[in-house]
Amino acid sequence: MQKEIRIHIISENYEVEASLFGLDGDDELLTDDEISAMLEPEKTEIKTFGTLTLTDDGRAEVAYEETEASGMEGSKTAVSFDTANPEIVTMTRTGMVSTTLVFEKGKRHHCVYNTPYMPFEVCVKSVNVNNTILQAGTLELDYFVEIRGAKAERTKFFMKIMD
Repeated sequence: MQKEIRIHIISENYEVEASLFGLDGDDELLTDDEISAMLEPEKTEIKTFGTLTLTDDGRAEVAYEETEASGMEGSKTAVSFDTANPEIVTMTRTGMVSTTLVFEKGKRHHCVYNTPYMPFEVCVKSVNVNNTILQAGTLELDYFVEIRGAKAERTKFFMKIMD
């Protein structure tokens, strides 16, 4: 089953000084109080159209085209998960840059971020994953991401499906 949907996304990005690559899986980076004391986040808000697909084998996917506001115009993003295990979410981007990021609360995942120039190793550590896309139409991701050798960034991502 596939249906057309409207999507509202709010993303807040905070620069942080910590490195994810040297941490073990249980280390904490910053608390919410420490983050709120930081400089103002870079906030992006997008309203777009996309599709919600449910497959016979139990997968769900929300797919949409990125816009100029996200800085990734011309790319396509797909957020997917196994409906029996919605707390593990995969975000795949294709286009000028491509990557597959895995979000699982309290876990670190190493991924590759491909650019036209060269691939970069990326480390993603999820603080929280709240996936109620099929029940309430929302997805909340709170995570750190670091491209090896660059500063880490904390992102708070909120997606709302507007039927």
